Amino acid sequence: MESIKLLDKYQPLFYEEPQNRYFLITGGRGSGKSWTLSLFLLNLTYEEGHVILFTRWTLTSAFISIIPEFIDKIDLMNKAEDFEITQSEIINKATGSKILFRGIKTSQGTATANLKSIAGVTTFILDESEELMDEDVFDRIDLSIRAVNKPNRVILVMNPSYKSHWIYNRFVKYPRNDTNYIHTTYLDNQNNLSPSFVAQAERTRTENLHRYNHLFLGHWLEDAEGMLWNRQIIERLRMATPPQLERIVVSVDPAASANLDSDETGIVVGAIDAKGNGYV
Repeated sequence: MESIKLLDKYQPLFYEEPQNRYFLITGGRGSGKSWTLSLFLLNLTYEEGHVILFTRWTLTSAFISIIPEFIDKIDLMNKAEDFEITQSEIINKATGSKILFRGIKTSQGTATANLKSIAGVTTFILDESEELMDEDVFDRIDLSIRAVNKPNRVILVMNPSYKSHWIYNRFVKYPRNDTNYIHTTYLDNQNNLSPSFVAQAERTRTENLHRYNHLFLGHWLEDAEGMLWNRQIIERLRMATPPQLERIVVSVDPAASANLDSDETGIVVGAIDAKGNGYV
């Protein structure tokens, strides 16, 4: 097995006895979040008695979208014989500990009742946390993580979103004593990135500093005051599968992109379906 070197900022994640229940892992693109998290979770399965619940708001196929990241780390560790891998689970055959991959949103609504009923969960991961707009959904799963024989960990992983997001208001606006904060950027992880990726980041820094700060440095964004629809409202009402639309009209306001401090452009798409219902 080749030597694996962790970024120093992620070291607290690997403590056998975590100092806190909550971990908020944030960062921009190329910051090593997914790489390190998958390595940590595989390492955790070598302790007996762990049931690790890995969730995303929407998760169609873990075997296609997430599990390959874990397989890559298993190969890196040269430990393929230790694991059984299915479409939605990774089981450590040596200890019986396992990682379950589940989506929170289903076609029938949210799956919180099913997730809460999973026995013995010791670690709850909410990946791409910015996509979960309903704090109550998080609470219902969080409060079901109460195994008494193992440390409990609740790990939120995200690219920072808007400051109107409940995660910012709950964990970031006023830092908490029960939360371990890990924030990295591509600057921490340059040795593991291609020169072309670093060049793209630097080009963005020169051409659009606002976009660079958010996308690559992981800064939280401001929601403009007084908007009729803020980001939180839009995400809550967003339709996963739009209906068949009869007429679509797109309006673009080029003046909205003239502000060099912003990477946002005013685009409105309006549509109606066969029944005359309107969508924006």
